[in-house]
Amino acid sequence: MSNATPSALIADPSNTVRLSLRAILQGCDIGRIDTASTIAEARRKLIDCKYDVVLCEYHFEGDESGQDLLEELREKKTLPLSTLFIMVTGEAAYARVAGVAEETPDDYMLKPVQAGELSERLEKAFARRQALMEIYEALNGKHYTKALKAAQQMMALKTPYLADIIKLAANIFYRLGRLDESAAMYKRILETRNPAWAKLGLARVALRQGDKATAETAMLDIINQYYRYLPVYNQLVELYLSEERFADALDITEQAIKITPNNLKRLQKAGQLAYSLGDATKAAEYLGRAVKVNGKAVDLDYRSIFHLALMQFDGGQAPDAASLVKQIAAKQKNDMLSEDGRRGEWYGDLALATESIARREPLAAIDLLRSLAGHWDAPDFNFEFALDYFTVIDRLYADDIAGTLVEWLQSLALRFNTGRQAEELLIQPLSRRARLVEVVGQAGVFVSEITNQAAKLLVDNDFRAAAEILIPEAQRTRNNRLLAAAANAAAKCFQSFHEPAFKQQAETCLAFMVPVDELLTQRLRALLAGPAPEAEAPEAEGDEAD
Repeated sequence: MSNATPSALIADPSNTVRLSLRAILQGCDIGRIDTASTIAEARRKLIDCKYDVVLCEYHFEGDESGQDLLEELREKKTLPLSTLFIMVTGEAAYARVAGVAEETPDDYMLKPVQAGELSERLEKAFARRQALMEIYEALNGKHYTKALKAAQQMMALKTPYLADIIKLAANIFYRLGRLDESAAMYKRILETRNPAWAKLGLARVALRQGDKATAETAMLDIINQYYRYLPVYNQLVELYLSEERFADALDITEQAIKITPNNLKRLQKAGQLAYSLGDATKAAEYLGRAVKVNGKAVDLDYRSIFHLALMQFDGGQAPDAASLVKQIAAKQKNDMLSEDGRRGEWYGDLALATESIARREPLAAIDLLRSLAGHWDAPDFNFEFALDYFTVIDRLYADDIAGTLVEWLQSLALRFNTGRQAEELLIQPLSRRARLVEVVGQAGVFVSEITNQAAKLLVDNDFRAAAEILIPEAQRTRNNRLLAAAANAAAKCFQSFHEPAFKQQAETCLAFMVPVDELLTQRLRALLAGPAPEAEAPEAEGDEAD
């Protein structure tokens, strides 16, 4: 083996199997050998330590599978490409799973594992890893151009690992934004084989090129052909969420849950989507299952705990709901660097406001909700949090404070009402409050009027007038639809008039967009990255330069 003292992790629920595999690895000159009996324990150890080899059981009773763990760790870049991941399973059917998976293990073995066979497999796996190490190291360091150069050199040498390198190269081209070359590589793979990951690669290219319809059709086709291929479900849900198509996102998430019934992330997503769509019964079912899988509510994400608390209050279970409110506060203290950013703190405030309303203490709720309204333009105040904020506003509503609530909702409605799908979701929690529904509708009308007025000017090539209408309103409302139109108009003005101020305005509008529109950003920055315009010469002698 290339490493004199390699390390290994054995993840298997059976103590007998762990002891057997440990003995075999010791005979293979593996230095440090750690073990894990559950997926959760394996995940923690793989996050905390780096291993050269992982031997992982595919099936864990009542938990996620080893394949789920592999795909999660690769997606989050927690597991280096240089770590050998070998699935060890008693299920002969695993070969079919690995055949369609995007993140395939380096190898898989059927139990009972024989010492000689494992040693031989490890030698081959280490040889493959060593051959591809230059690419792996460049990718781990995010040096994509260097990784591509290494891959192209290896392909020219007709290496025995050509199929692996072509797959890596296709992904590298995609990361570099060289989409036509990425698509060509995936098509090259599909000429001789028909893997689901290559089909998804083409769909992702189409998505990044702005052809959402083609990408959606391709992904639905993949699901029909390879219904157990989970990465396509994740990508399709992401597409639907970006378009506020929550019902479609829930449908695809539920299909994925049938394949992985104990996947904590999907159970939470299904529960949250169901709640946002007004189906509290379905939300309670999925979030309840998530609690059972995880063992305790405090380890769920903030939004899941908040929705559970809302449903407990609605069910008359005030003590249980109050306990969940306290768990959100406890989670904040232990989760200061959460990927949710400030939303963890805000969900704590939202939960306290809900509890105050349930206790008939509206003044405390008003103070909390007023404070939260002041963060309407913060990046962490996203669409989903706005929906939950609207839900609590509905509970607080009273005719004598309706004017104040309208003020709070106006900025949020203007920011998040980007079209019909978004408007329907924003209205759903407010459907009993005609005055508040009107605020959301008026925001949609305003955004459409500004957009349509500017579109007519752009058609007439009056770019400056369109920019003058769009830019101030886009930056005032932070509405993604207006920001996209304003950035586009400013970029056209920069191309036409060569005024640096328009370039800055376009960059500012792009920076304000949450979530980021990667395709638009890439396209406009390519336009803005042109050579700096030269100063115009004076028209006649004696004229002073501006």
